Amino acid sequence: MVTAEDLFLLGVSHARSGDLLRAEQYLTAARQRGHDEALAIYWLVRVCVAASRYQSALGHAAQYLRDHPTHWPLRLVVASIYEAIGDLGRAESELEHIVRAAPDRALPHYRLAMLYRTREDDRGRSKAHLEEYLKLTPRGPHAAEAQSVLNEVSETEMGPQRVPHPAHAKHVLQGAR
Repeated sequence: MVTAEDLFLLGVSHARSGDLLRAEQYLTAARQRGHDEALAIYWLVRVCVAASRYQSALGHAAQYLRDHPTHWPLRLVVASIYEAIGDLGRAESELEHIVRAAPDRALPHYRLAMLYRTREDDRGRSKAHLEEYLKLTPRGPHAAEAQSVLNEVSETEMGPQRVPHPAHAKHVLQGAR
């Protein structure tokens, strides 16, 4: 008899050899036979994304998230998939869900800020999430970019600045000596 572990190992083997459709079939069968669900979902989503089968990946993830709604890493992957297929509303919803329920996780703040920054009306929300990201991980992997975007958002909020006339600037500089 073929065990759930055998099916899982066959699925992973097919995934590594590039036969992604067969990998999905074996991994699904392994999951149905009781293999460690979190591990099976990890591979199923990975295989489906690699095969550009985003809807299948979302379907597998949705089934798992119904029973495990606080699995934040998978929910973050789901947000990424939605963003990749252009469904920014659902990506935003997933990220907001994570931020509300687990505010101490830095990456969702960063990702949400990057979504918000593209919309004029949400620049303030972008700024708040960038500040939170930097507070949680001041030297995190996205800290330099977060600081740069934060500066950009802050400058946009201030509006255009008046540049002095060159003749006036020269006079100001001479007076400063």
